[in-house]
Amino acid sequence: MAAILDKVGWRAAVNLSNATLLDPAAGGGEFVVQAAERLVASFRRRGIEPKMRHMRARILAFEIHAPASSRARARVVRRLVAMGVHRRTAAAASAAWIRTGDYLLRDRPSDRFTHVVGNPPYVRWNKIPPRLRAIYEQRLPVQIARGDLYVPFLDRALDELRPGGQCGFVCSDRWRYTAYGVGLRRKWLPLLDVRHDQRVDARDAFNKKVSAYATVLVATKRSRPKAWRARAPRWRGNKGRTLHERGCEIRVGPALGVTAAFVIRGCHAGIETELLAPWVDSHEILEGHIAWKGRYVVSVFDPEGRVVDLRLYPKLERHLAHYRKRLEERYVVRQGAPWYRTIDRLRPVDWQRPKLLVPEIAKKPRIALDRTGLVPSHGLYAIFPPERDVEAVYQALSDGGLACRLAGMTPTLRNGYVRCYKRFLSAVRIE
Repeated sequence: MAAILDKVGWRAAVNLSNATLLDPAAGGGEFVVQAAERLVASFRRRGIEPKMRHMRARILAFEIHAPASSRARARVVRRLVAMGVHRRTAAAASAAWIRTGDYLLRDRPSDRFTHVVGNPPYVRWNKIPPRLRAIYEQRLPVQIARGDLYVPFLDRALDELRPGGQCGFVCSDRWRYTAYGVGLRRKWLPLLDVRHDQRVDARDAFNKKVSAYATVLVATKRSRPKAWRARAPRWRGNKGRTLHERGCEIRVGPALGVTAAFVIRGCHAGIETELLAPWVDSHEILEGHIAWKGRYVVSVFDPEGRVVDLRLYPKLERHLAHYRKRLEERYVVRQGAPWYRTIDRLRPVDWQRPKLLVPEIAKKPRIALDRTGLVPSHGLYAIFPPERDVEAVYQALSDGGLACRLAGMTPTLRNGYVRCYKRFLSAVRIE
């Protein structure tokens, strides 16, 4: 957090007496505590006493969870008191700066901010509680209320940033290339001079374990838009029809929730064999070859897609009992699903057709043909061409053909890995 405050210019060495900082998702106060410390230090460098009349309007933060906002206020008070600020002043400042409430639903202020920093919540749109999601969809712009919750946080925070102001966010970079981010891109990329946009370890960016690709985005808001247009996909050889136009169905492998509970080695591991299907992950997909390791995945759904009665499968019940605590902690269970189901519905019959398997993230995009009914992991995409076209599509994309056609289309991570999402696979052209 300190590095982001440095990058946006909220530093003790800078005159912050007229600066204003917004944190739309304060959490436990990671940004606010350091911002408050720097504000007081900046005042004192210029002979300004840290009184409420000087400090009140300088910082504003929101946190929807009352216990977290209380912790943040307490941390601010402790830090300011340690710096010699009177306790009453510290308490009044923390109360004025940190508000308990939903930032996305607040009334818009009359003044805008010189600095905006934050770590907005990373929550898939369909995981937001239904009642709150309905309110968001009624109140927020339709092109923003989709995909992930951090998108409207970015949109509104940038709206409240003054021209010439600095923003610094810890967030996913998916808005830069996913379909749900198109509205945000069209609105803001022409108005942002991005100065820093690099991936960070999620363990450094979040206080709890998350499954996200976090980046630090630092940018200056322009007063006038720069020329911008959606970049047309580039590939070597753009003749022919796209995979979408050829009728190819593209799906990602099912999410399980606790892989160790549902993936086993060998089909004779003490679980009813009728519930098992061969399973493959991205490490087993080589260029033109599948190095299957003999693992199987448990399907707790019947052919009609209904969750089976676990009492009818005592061997599986004993196996899953070892993982019950971890399984019950999953969001899908807290929403009322049986504790032993996988996150996504998994029916082996859905994966029986011949398909091409592509790792979602790879140093070099690669592809392999499967005719054995392997169930792919959540890190694999499956391309199902029309049956008459399976060989033709595979031949066009094998031996480096997929990597060649994706060149210039897909985003690349800092370490050189390529993301092969459905959006880009659908746009691949072959003659």
